[in-house]
Amino acid sequence: MTMEFHMQLSDMHDYFPQFLASMQATLRDRAWEQQAIAPPHIGTGGITRLRIRPGMEIVITDLQLEEDMKYTIRENFQLLELSYSLSGQTYCAWNGQEKQIVGKEGSVVFLEDEEVYLERKAGMRNQHVEIRMSPEHFLSYSENGEDRPVFEAFLQRHLGSVEPYDVTPAIQKCVHDMFFCTYQGPLKRLYMESKAMKIIALVSQGFSKPTATRGRTHLRKQDMEIIAGVRETILRNLENPYSIRQLSRLAGINECKLKQGFREMYGMSIFEQVRQARLEKALALMETEQLTIGQAAASVGYSNASNFTTAFRKQYGCNPSEYTRRHFFAKTT
Repeated sequence: MTMEFHMQLSDMHDYFPQFLASMQATLRDRAWEQQAIAPPHIGTGGITRLRIRPGMEIVITDLQLEEDMKYTIRENFQLLELSYSLSGQTYCAWNGQEKQIVGKEGSVVFLEDEEVYLERKAGMRNQHVEIRMSPEHFLSYSENGEDRPVFEAFLQRHLGSVEPYDVTPAIQKCVHDMFFCTYQGPLKRLYMESKAMKIIALVSQGFSKPTATRGRTHLRKQDMEIIAGVRETILRNLENPYSIRQLSRLAGINECKLKQGFREMYGMSIFEQVRQARLEKALALMETEQLTIGQAAASVGYSNASNFTTAFRKQYGCNPSEYTRRHFFAKTT
């Protein structure tokens, strides 16, 4: 079964109320902060919208769907969005173009008067942080004049596109802090805006520097299907992962093409995919089954808890013990 929705938007702030109505969600309204709680037939979790100021809002999604969700959005205005997917799977298509977003990936979305088609998969946790703003608001961050050409070039380059941006540890830390923010009231609003501003600066500065990793090679559809199958094999064998040579032989694909194609499709190496998926699974075990840090580490193949802690801190910007304290606090407030 599939849920299908259609939305016609004339302003960036229309998105949340229309999505709320289409989901028949329960609303928790706290002035500038609204939270939509999904009904059981839709799934579990919800979507939070923080109206920071006119022309800017932050949308945080933490939703596990009962059925695949498909929706068509017609936007009759310019919208710039810096999004980051922590988990889940999203397919989007617009103006004859298409993109698949899987797992951890940051995207710059800048569309004008477009019809956008989106699909989100059921049975997995869809977690996203989206900084949505008008182009005018984005340009307001370059008031000193020297940075304005960089910001203007950024807009010009991305108009009509959905493109990945280079995700740095600093950006990951900001996203993590926003997703698990425990502040309330005016302090939360200030905190969230400060983190969003930092992400805006990091992403726009990243595009002002040349990088050798932007070039993409063309993969045939058959190659993409094989590499997607390799990824599924990796995710099913996290405790005892295959070597690249073993994966290459199992899939019948050249090692070099596998490594290059995997990075092109998923924005990370196979080793990074294994590490990320292990940490995500460990997080889920700590959250849903209340496993200790040592138990979660062992369950995903880490024989040494200190190695797990080091990898966790590098990925999320804090130790597992700090994360579990913050997560527990967020659930009880």
